Amino acid sequence: MGGDRATGCGGYSPVVIVGPAGSGKSRLLSEWFVQHSHATPPGRPAAAVMWDGRSLLRDLTVALSQNTIDRLHNKFVTSRLIIIDAVEQITAWDAQRALAHLFDAATAVGAVFVATLRVHPIACPGLEPSLASRLSGGLVVAMPPVGGTRYDGAGDGPSGRQSPSMRRVIGATARRNSLTVADLVGPSRCRRVSHVRGMAMYLARRLTQKSLQSIGTALGGRDHTTVLHGIRITETRRANDPAVAAEIDQLIAILARP
Repeated sequence: MGGDRATGCGGYSPVVIVGPAGSGKSRLLSEWFVQHSHATPPGRPAAAVMWDGRSLLRDLTVALSQNTIDRLHNKFVTSRLIIIDAVEQITAWDAQRALAHLFDAATAVGAVFVATLRVHPIACPGLEPSLASRLSGGLVVAMPPVGGTRYDGAGDGPSGRQSPSMRRVIGATARRNSLTVADLVGPSRCRRVSHVRGMAMYLARRLTQKSLQSIGTALGGRDHTTVLHGIRITETRRANDPAVAAEIDQLIAILARP
């Protein structure tokens, strides 16, 4: 394998491209796959492999049922670039857990993952937590809807507007809830503070390029699993409570301002 790893990902792995149907995600991955496939010398393992979610689900299901997961493992660890289009199509949790283990094995030897989803991994209700955590640990890039712009936090906002800083996200969330920054970064586990802290985690992940680990560090040195849990709780609260949804939308509007 050596040090000749797939390039073009800016040092990030995984790179997850998020966007609605028709936004060009699949076309982008196909072009990337063709480009890197040409780099494979005759008789050598593929420089790049690519699946769509349904075909990988089928391969994982067969491998798990026939106890041949080692064959997929070998394919993962000998490829420099692993591309998975439409991860949300891998609907079985046992297949997702197996993919998370294959992800670990491949990245341990330097492989680069590129994947697509319709929504951010944190906000994708069908993703098993271990897989969602791994897909959230690199770079999430949002593609705008067809014919429009989107301020979704994977970089600059519309018209080149910069993403808000972590300090601003934490401060705005605290003030909106009559708390202080010290409350959110401190050790308090009371329900109200935990809910607001989780909201800050959710907004930071959605509106900035920060990793789960970086968000946890900014919020009092918490680890990435704590951040992932806070984000998932907030997503559930947003889906079930219109008041929480309205508050999050108001904060997003505030943080989108220059």
